[in-house]
This record gives sequence, structure tokens and C-alpha cells, in this order.
Amino acid sequence: MAILSEEAHRASPGAPGGARRSAATTIGIDLRSGPRYPTGIATMAADYRCNHLSVVRSDEQILAAIDASRPRVVAIDAPLALPEGRCCARTDCQCASFGIMRDVDRACAAAGYRPFPALLPSMVRMTLRGIALRETLEREGYEVIEVYPGMSQDVMSIPRKRGGVDGLRRGLKRAGVTGLPRRRISHDELDAVTCALTAQLYLEGRTKAMGPGLPVPLILPDRSLPWPG
Repeated sequence: MAILSEEAHRASPGAPGGARRSAATTIGIDLRSGPRYPTGIATMAADYRCNHLSVVRSDEQILAAIDASRPRVVAIDAPLALPEGRCCARTDCQCASFGIMRDVDRACAAAGYRPFPALLPSMVRMTLRGIALRETLEREGYEVIEVYPGMSQDVMSIPRKRGGVDGLRRGLKRAGVTGLPRRRISHDELDAVTCALTAQLYLEGRTKAMGPGLPVPLILPDRSLPWPG
């Protein structure tokens, strides 16, 4: 997995409309199954400051947000690979005999987490979208990791979104995140912030990978190490 060169970082473009964003080292994406639903986007600097937070819908908008910030790591909340042995997501293909779960899904389940299997019928569209996005970003030289915000939140004792957006927001602030806007923030955006925070901890060596780590690692904070909060 490649990381953009320092020259590429220095040449990173400004945000749409001519306003230049603050330097970001990571970007978190709370991906949804398609443009009909809101995808949260959050960028984070090395000091854990969230310097951009928004909701987008199309793949083009997602890629534009990434290109505008030129992060060192892109963290995506979605399965980013098919189950081992699968060549496609079709149920009538011979590869369907390999099932709907990846090895990393089983590793997470064994650790007490409950990830949705990558090819659960309700997950297929998001998985395929995530794989396509990962492949595009890797071709462009970005390092991509897979993140499950709920797992990261559990490790860091941050209330999940099902307990309310306000609790999730306060939990992220306790974990060291600054710069969250005063406006009403959606749970999609706060999950994206969690992804960006996990990616920042990854850059600092404060995380661990679940499962085999191929083709990209599924990353969560390491319980045995301290984090900003």
C-alpha cells in the first residue's frame, strides 16, 4: 500500500470555491450503499483536530473530498474485500459455496464483536462499492484501511450512535478530538470522525489489525496502549 510523496502533499489543491483546508493527515469515510443515502466525511490533523466535516452522496464527491485534503491514510467504514474464495457476489456462481463471511469477519466475531458479513444480502451493495472505491484510491497512490467505527468506539469507551448523537459527540471529545463544529452533527459524520481518529492512531502505532490483513487491514485501537483522551 503506497503513501503519497511529500511533493504530492505540498502540491495538494484547495477546497472547492478557492478556500484552502487545513492540513489533514487522515480522512474517515462512513460509507453507505449508494448515493441515495448520506456518506459522512471527516478529515483530521495530526493534533486530532477535525478540520472538515460534511455529508456527501456520490462517488465523485467522495473522491473530490479525498483529493482536496490529500491525506496520508484513508479509513473506510465498509467491507473492502470479498470473502476468501469468492470471485463475485452472485448467489448463482460456484464461488457462492465459500459463503458470505470473510476470515476477518470471523476473527471479529470471535473477539466478541458483531460485524455484518460482507455478503449479507443487505450488505452486498455497500461491499461492492467499498471494493471499487478502495481499488480506485490505491491506483491513485493512497493507503487505505478498513475501519468499523462501532468497534473503535467500544475499545475507547465511546458511546455508540444508538445511544444518541450527543453522547457519541461527547465521547469523541473525551477521546481527544477537537474542532467539531457547533452545528448539529449527524451520526454519519461522527462515525466518519471515529474512522479518521482510528486512522490517526494507526499512523502512531497505537492500533492492531484483525484477521489476515489482506488485501487491506481492518484496524482498531489497541486496548493495551494509551490514546489522546
